[in-house]
Amino acid sequence: MNLLWSYAYARNTKLDATLASWPVDRVRFFADSGAHSARTLGIHLDCESYGQWLLKWHEHFTVYANLDVIYGPTATWENQQRLEGMGLSPLPVFHTGEPWSALERYLDNGYTYIALGKLLGNPWKSLRPWLAQAFRMAEGTAVFHGFGLTSWRAIREFPFYSVDSTSWTKPYRWGMLTLFDSGRWVTIKLRDRSDVMAHRGVLESYGADLRLFTHDGYSRKRIAALSAEAYVRAGEWARAQHGKVQLPPGKGYPTGALSPMVEAAQDCDGFTLYLAEGGDWSHRAHAMAVAARQAVSA
Repeated sequence: MNLLWSYAYARNTKLDATLASWPVDRVRFFADSGAHSARTLGIHLDCESYGQWLLKWHEHFTVYANLDVIYGPTATWENQQRLEGMGLSPLPVFHTGEPWSALERYLDNGYTYIALGKLLGNPWKSLRPWLAQAFRMAEGTAVFHGFGLTSWRAIREFPFYSVDSTSWTKPYRWGMLTLFDSGRWVTIKLRDRSDVMAHRGVLESYGADLRLFTHDGYSRKRIAALSAEAYVRAGEWARAQHGKVQLPPGKGYPTGALSPMVEAAQDCDGFTLYLAEGGDWSHRAHAMAVAARQAVSA
C-alpha cells in the first residue's frame, strides 16, 4: 500500500493505531506537510510543530517532505536546514517558477531524492520543457518525486522515482469511475446502465460486481476501492515501462529504525505512485483494495 498523508490532515491522528487497524501488512508511507492544503483550510503550519510530528511518528514514514514555501526558495531552504537540525532527513522541494540555481544548490549539496512541486496547473507545452531541464540537470546523480502529478503524459515520458496524486478520489465523487486498462484510462458513468454494459469486460477484469452500479447495490466504499485499484495498476504499468529507477545513496530520505510494516515495504527499486487524500476513510478504502488484491494472489 502506497499512501501520502499530510500533517495538515493527520496531525491529530494516532498513526500507530490507525495503521494497525488497516487490513494490510506492508505500507509505504509518504508524509507531507500539506502546506498548500493548510492555506486552503486556514491552518497555520510552522517548522517546529511539523518537525515534532515527524519525530513522533518517524518509524512509520518511508519518506517525508520538507515544509516548503512556494516561490520562496530561500525560505524553503531554511526550513530544510531547520528540520535537519532537529535530526530529520526531509525530502527537499523545488518548484516550477523558481530559479534553477535553487535546484543546483540541492544537487551540489548531495541531495539525491528531490521533490518537484507546483506542477499542477501548468499547461503541458510549458511543463514538458521544464521537466526535461530538471531531469537533464539531475541525470545520473538524483531522482525526482512529482508532487500532485496528474499528467499521465508526464508519467509516461519521464522516469520519476515516485509521484503522488489525489485524482483517484475525484472520478467517483463526480459520479464517474476511471479504470486503467492496458495502458489507457477508461471512464465509466456510474448508474448509467448502457455505459456500464459497454464496459462490462473492463469491470469484470477488476472483479467488480455489476450490482454496484445500481441504485440498490451502490457502495461508495467499494467504488473507492475500485478506483484505488485502478491507480495501483497504473503505477505497476508505469514501473514496467521505465524499468528500474535506482535511488542513489545520498541525502533527501530518512534512515534509521522503521516499523515492521514500513520495513516490509522497503524493497522498492523503481517507480512508486502514492495515493494521496486527507481523510482516513479514503485511505481505508485504498487498504481494502490492496487487501483484496493480496487475497486473490495468495
